[in-house]
Amino acid sequence: MRQILVFAALAIAAMFMLSSNVSAEPEYENPDLQLKFNWKEEGDMLSPQTKLPSDPEAQKTVMADYTNTFGLAKTDRQPVNVGTWTSEAVEFDVSLSINSFDIWWQTQENGDDTCVWTISIEVNGAEVSNDDSDCQDDGVELTKRTHNLATSVELIAGDTIGINLVYEGWDDIKIYYDNSTYDTGLNIVGKHNFFFAPSWSGSTVTIEFAEAWPVNWDTNLDGGYIMLMGDEMYMADNSKASVSEGNEYTISMANGSADVTSVIITWKEVSGNGIKLLMDYNSFDHTIMGGNNTNGTGTPPLLTLNLQKAAGLLGDDGGLLGLPGFELMIAIPAIAFVARKYRFN
Repeated sequence: MRQILVFAALAIAAMFMLSSNVSAEPEYENPDLQLKFNWKEEGDMLSPQTKLPSDPEAQKTVMADYTNTFGLAKTDRQPVNVGTWTSEAVEFDVSLSINSFDIWWQTQENGDDTCVWTISIEVNGAEVSNDDSDCQDDGVELTKRTHNLATSVELIAGDTIGINLVYEGWDDIKIYYDNSTYDTGLNIVGKHNFFFAPSWSGSTVTIEFAEAWPVNWDTNLDGGYIMLMGDEMYMADNSKASVSEGNEYTISMANGSADVTSVIITWKEVSGNGIKLLMDYNSFDHTIMGGNNTNGTGTPPLLTLNLQKAAGLLGDDGGLLGLPGFELMIAIPAIAFVARKYRFN
């Protein structure tokens, strides 16, 4: 009889704890993270979405504007508008620091190092900053040039951010963009992601987060831009992962609240130990996590999320008192971030 009473008390306590967790405020982290806003070919969009490495880049030829005197002299050069790239509307309020602009370009002529870029940042189509920057080299080689910026913006839900670019030079040039290698775009730091407490139960790992600018995580799984790794370089199979719409939350913020809808990514048949989530919006060097990067040249992921496996009262693989369906999280894992706030190259 005493055993039955103890069992009943434990079961009721467990059910109370589980129901309390359901009704409680969601646990989340909202760290400062670097985000690359890429120029996109389709619709002149500005987006965190990156193509797969096998996808071709976009190219744009910019014709210099000047007076050519009988083919003997170039005079009176004029600025040429390259274009404007604009983001989708932001899902919730966010403060952003726009730190730099990367651009891949190459001259179509003999090379000239006197060109000038005018880089304008826009919010809802209105200019909020304007910077002139020299071209940094003669453009003979196709390389990435980084132009430092120092612009901060406050966006509210529904706002867009954009970049307008103007070129002034003597040579026709070609710009390369919208590719995992040719990552022409803005480097931005902000609290644009909410990460909710993850779940690692048995052989299933579930990650939940909300983004200011949602992207296609099926594509990012295919590209290996997000992965689970464990001890001894274990790597979970992304083909056994699925993406689904998550939950709706109201998040308390400094200036009110934000309504967000999360994304859930679930991995099945996870068998490793010491599991970590490695997440980025582009490719990264996953061997760094195994300590194999000795020269410091590899690119780490945007963030690393350490996971803790749920444990039943009878062990990692058992439920409450061995009953299936009653797994009890002994300790909700803290979200540990190792974030690259500034990645400009």
